[in-house]
Amino acid sequence: MLFKFLFKKKKKKKLQEKSEKKFDMVNWMNLTKEERLQIDFNEKDKIMRKKKALLKSIREEYIKIKKEK
Repeated sequence: MLFKFLFKKKKKKKLQEKSEKKFDMVNWMNLTKEERLQIDFNEKDKIMRKKKALLKSIREEYIKIKKEK
């Protein structure tokens, strides 16, 4: 019974996500080319910062492990 409840909840979330994505696409197409490029640039910048932070933490952990040996 618990599993049924969890699966039903997931289906509702998926439907919401689809409608939100469709709404975002309409808004995206209404933007000018410059606005789209600026938003895209900002998103890429955020993603690169996250990747660099992750790589930095991985390198630090690797150095710690290497020093322990």
